[in-house]
Amino acid sequence: MERLRVLYTVNRMDVGGSQTHLVQVLRLLDRRRFEPMLCCLSGHGALLETARETGATVVGAGLGGLKSPKALGAVVRLARFMRGARIDVVHNYLLRANLVGTVAARLARVPVVLTSKRGCHERRGLELAAARLSNRLTDCITANADAVRAFVHDNERCPLDKMVVIPSGVDSDRFAPLPPADYKARIGVAPDRLVVGIVTRQRVRKGVEEFLRAMATVRERLPAACAVLVGEVSLDATLVDLVRQLGLEGHLHLLGPRADMPAVMSAFDLFVLSSHDEGMSNAILEAMAMYKPVVATDVGGTREVVQAGMTGLLVPPKDPAALADAIIRVLSDPVAARTAMGERARQVVVERFSAHAMVRQMEDLYAHLLQARGLGQPAVTPVEAAQ
Repeated sequence: MERLRVLYTVNRMDVGGSQTHLVQVLRLLDRRRFEPMLCCLSGHGALLETARETGATVVGAGLGGLKSPKALGAVVRLARFMRGARIDVVHNYLLRANLVGTVAARLARVPVVLTSKRGCHERRGLELAAARLSNRLTDCITANADAVRAFVHDNERCPLDKMVVIPSGVDSDRFAPLPPADYKARIGVAPDRLVVGIVTRQRVRKGVEEFLRAMATVRERLPAACAVLVGEVSLDATLVDLVRQLGLEGHLHLLGPRADMPAVMSAFDLFVLSSHDEGMSNAILEAMAMYKPVVATDVGGTREVVQAGMTGLLVPPKDPAALADAIIRVLSDPVAARTAMGERARQVVVERFSAHAMVRQMEDLYAHLLQARGLGQPAVTPVEAAQ
């Protein structure tokens, strides 16, 4: 039987949660049933080569900004590609691709068109108008958490029955215990330090400043504690001044983007998420899969993952004092208590947030939607919209 052709669209393939998710999907999609392709609208991003390594076809659309005079031409070219490649399903990711990919798919008369929602970031003005237009033009919208589905319904007035929740998943085979080694030394930290790690590529929405303020308080109580920040966040003049004022010089380690995250997370004693808004954080799932206890802000779908008091602690967003108290509480517990918390965290990920289970749900959703149009193969287990 001929494989179904699925095209994923995203604006850029920078290192980020949605892009990492897409790489997992490209890698795990059942090649007996589906032929995956990726269109990176801008043609840029550090994960493009990683996407190619999955064996999926990767193309670019040459799209700059939506206000560019070349934008319409890029949409038309993308529609021609979809027709020529005989795409069965288009699944778009993030705001720009949600709009551009959906319009192009409608022009190309692709049978099934989906968009994705992966966060609880409030849209306003033109962004809100673009989101609502893509919502109307799409057949189905995937959300990665119940909280995201509810938020999109409230913020974008999207009908609940048009959305399907497929929770984020993590590759628990890759993010698993590594052979014993001095992982702290690998990231430039002394073995007797208590490492509090954060992974982010956005400074404001991910609460980097609140994290730094919290760590200043933590160090007053626990001098052995130090902060490790992984991602593309750099110290501009404002943050340099803040680090100096907080007395964190020499106690903050900036690792930049890393491809060896399992090894990096092996050095963490505690993982922190300090976001102002969130969907379902891939980084939390990865840390939990690595047996790490978590302190996280209670935003978006985080409480659907973190079981307060069992696998970590939840605190209000934008509250450095509460964040500091939670970090101190976990780090002050006996090592055995932290270990038990990490073991429960790993169990939750393996049982409920497997990347394999996530991709199987996506595959069955595609087949279910195609079957409803008299096309494709029947789904093994049809995915229905959450009620």
